[in-house]
Parts: sequence; C-alpha cells; structure tokens
Amino acid sequence: MRSYEELRWLGVFNRYVRPFYLKAEWVPHDWNLRCRIERLGRRVSLNDVRRMLHGTWRESSVAAWYCLRFPADAVMSDLEVAMKAAYSTKNAPTLAAACAALLGPRALTLLEAAPCLNDADLGDGAAGVVAAAIEEVGGVPPFAIDDDDRAWFQTLLRTARDLQVTYRDS
Repeated sequence: MRSYEELRWLGVFNRYVRPFYLKAEWVPHDWNLRCRIERLGRRVSLNDVRRMLHGTWRESSVAAWYCLRFPADAVMSDLEVAMKAAYSTKNAPTLAAACAALLGPRALTLLEAAPCLNDADLGDGAAGVVAAAIEEVGGVPPFAIDDDDRAWFQTLLRTARDLQVTYRDS
C-alpha cells in the first residue's frame, strides 16, 4: 500500500509533469502548451518545484519553467542539483534557460557543471545550448557555438523571461 506522500506526489506528477515532459523544450513554439504551463505554474508549490528539480529528466525539464515563478535564492541550490544531472536535450536546454533568466551571471558555475558539456561530440544539441547560456551570462564557452544552438537558446531564454513577467504580474 502506498503512503499518503507517495499518492500526493503521484498526483503532482500526473498534473504538473506528465502532460508536458516530452514537450518542455517546445513551450516557445506552442502557444497552447505555454498557456497551460503558465496556468499550472501559478498553482504549483515551491516545495513541489524543488522536488521536481531533484527528480529525473522528466520532472526537471518541466520544473525549469515552473521555478521561474519563485525568487532565485529559493531555487538556486535545487537548480544546481538539476544542472549536475543535465545530460541531454531532454532537460539541459530548459534548465539552462531557467538558470540564465533567474540567476544571470550567478548561473555560470551551475551551467559549467552540466555533464552534457563533456559529451559535446554526441551532437544532440544540449551542449551547444548550455554553451550559449554560458556565453549569455558572461562566461567563456568551452567550444565554438553553432548559430542554431545560439538561436535555440535565445528563444528559450526569451520564453523564460516572458514567463517570469507573467508569473510576477499574476
């Protein structure tokens, strides 16, 4: 039999994560998806966002959008945990955008810790997006950044900043 906490977390996962985790990086391109993320982002608790950031790529990819509602200091250590587990395009791009939007130059050490940077030759794009985030916050990227990766990151960053304003104004 499942405990109350397990059942509550299953409800949180089914409501805030399951509908979005395969599409988290497409929020900038899908207005309906973005509106759903905004609506649920207004309701999700800080503790649930923190737990998501400590979870698998599924939870952290979506939590990157939700954490924008909260003060940077409230989620910085949780973002650090998530970035240290950002191995691929499944979660690294959205986390990089959230880090850059929330923390600005303070995000540099978090971004540089992303393991996808060590696997840059895999070519899934995550390393390029994180490198573009490093450049954005004033760091030196570990390798040359492709223009497509830079553009992808800028789109994610613009969306992250727009979500911050939406959350702040609601």
